[in-house]
Amino acid sequence: MRLRHIEVFHAIMRTGSLSKAAELLSVSQPAVSKVLAHAERSLGLPLFSRAHGRLQPTREAELLFSETQKLQANLDGIRRLARNLALQPEGHLRIGCLPSLGLSVIPQAVQTFRDAYPRVSLKIQTRHTEELLNALLTRDLDLGVALNPPARPGIASAELGRAALVCVGPPSDAPHNDEPISLQALVERDWISIGNVDPLGEVIDNALEAAGLDSPVAAVEAQTWYVARALAARGIGHVLLDELTARSGVEPVTIQPVVPPLSVGVFAVWRDGGLDSQAGRAFLEVLRAPFERASAVLTASS
Repeated sequence: MRLRHIEVFHAIMRTGSLSKAAELLSVSQPAVSKVLAHAERSLGLPLFSRAHGRLQPTREAELLFSETQKLQANLDGIRRLARNLALQPEGHLRIGCLPSLGLSVIPQAVQTFRDAYPRVSLKIQTRHTEELLNALLTRDLDLGVALNPPARPGIASAELGRAALVCVGPPSDAPHNDEPISLQALVERDWISIGNVDPLGEVIDNALEAAGLDSPVAAVEAQTWYVARALAARGIGHVLLDELTARSGVEPVTIQPVVPPLSVGVFAVWRDGGLDSQAGRAFLEVLRAPFERASAVLTASS
């Protein structure tokens, strides 16, 4: 199948009709019919049958659809990249961040930046780490902020600072929330896991392994950090989270320091060679400033 065959085939599978596929692709219905017929001839088998005026995919079509979805997604990414290459980012910055950072680090940075650069408009998006890196590569974003992002070809990064990992529990823990808790004591409680498929989960797993502790059997596993925080707030268990996430939720929780101290890096990420505007560099410096101030205060007090 040629790429045009796949594009038309996917449009028909998604919409269920030739007319809607033509509308989706912004072409005429005869053009879609012609491409479909050519695809079926080149394959030597039918992809659709007609029943009660509707197109019904054959079993072969369903198998092809399953196998070609990744290719179609890559084609969509190429189109976005081509479209974004034509855009002029000057005067407009597209910032992506993790959801927790969207309620903690980003609002203050946006306020400070807008005070200094009122003519630069901003678009803020929250995405998970892998989505963030992919959006940078396809130029859907100019700059991102993430926790311990994995190394990726074509992505540059700079550590802004560190966020402590803390134990998050229900408000009923309040009489003890100033007392540090050990990892050993923490895992002996009802445990809410965030899994190990993202950078924060990996940091927690590595810390438990370094302390010689087996990963506890979770009362609940919630791979969304805010869900884990909300569960802890309701007394379902305790969860280890970065302090930024712990302090940015709505429901009241208690937050205990952990011993030995653990932390995760807060990083700015951008497409390699892509942070070439004055506005982009300025926003990076605005992001870095509060972490530098916090580090200076910590150094002075120690």
